[in-house]
Amino acid sequence: MASGKIDKLQGKLKEAGGVLLEDDKMKKEGQAQQAVGNIKETIADASDAAADLVDKAADLIKGKKDA
Repeated sequence: MASGKIDKLQGKLKEAGGVLLEDDKMKKEGQAQQAVGNIKETIADASDAAADLVDKAADLIKGKKDA
């Protein structure tokens, strides 16, 4: 599975190709691929934030057990 950044780049290239070739379908596919890339990046960011929260909670629990 491609990362969000790769999807966004491929989408931009496809959209540009659609503009150059005056191919509306290709242009729209590129825009859609960019949207997918944005969604993947948002999900990855949320996942990272959740993992950080879990780590902080685990550190707090460990700190209470040691006291």
